[in-house]
Parts: sequence; structure tokens; C-alpha cells
Amino acid sequence: MKNGRDKFSLEDILTYSAVYLYVANYLIGWLLHFKIISMKKQTHQVFFALIIINLIVLLFVLPFHWEIVVSLVCMLILPIGKKGGMYHRIISSVGLAVFLYYCLFNI
Repeated sequence: MKNGRDKFSLEDILTYSAVYLYVANYLIGWLLHFKIISMKKQTHQVFFALIIINLIVLLFVLPFHWEIVVSLVCMLILPIGKKGGMYHRIISSVGLAVFLYYCLFNI
């Protein structure tokens, strides 16, 4: 809700939902890594797919923002690495950090 608006726009809803999904999936990944929780791989992948869909829709709804593109690329190349490996942890951290940077300056 920027510029004194009193209603959420589509951009706000998509951005906030992406933040919530991204953070939730990131935390789930770490909880799985430390074996604090257990979850089917498909459930974790549903969050992953929803984040990608959300970021793609944001690309079409918002004016161009490099942060969204970088975050999307991080999500798309994430499966290249070994599940839970160093590459996976670094790329997911970079993707989340870049998206949070976008949110910090654009929400």
C-alpha cells in the first residue's frame, strides 16, 4: 500500500504473497535440512512452483525490476544443484535476499 492508497492492488497482493511463500519455503528448507521436520518432497515442490509462478506473473504486472528477474533466475537454476547441498543453500539464499531487497525499496 504505497502512495497513501487505502486498498491493496494486484501488485501488492502478488508481492506480499511472493514474500510469504518465499520465506516459508526457505524456512521449510532449513528445517528439513536440520531434520527438525519431515515433509514429502512434493509438498516442498508445490511451494517452489508457486513462487516461480508468482514471480513470472509479477514480471508481467509490474514495470521491469532487475531484482525480480534475478530472483526468478535463482529459482529456475536451483534444481541444478544437489538437494540441500552448498550450491542449493547459496542460490536459495541469494534469490531470497535479492527479492527482499526489492521489497525493501518498492513496497
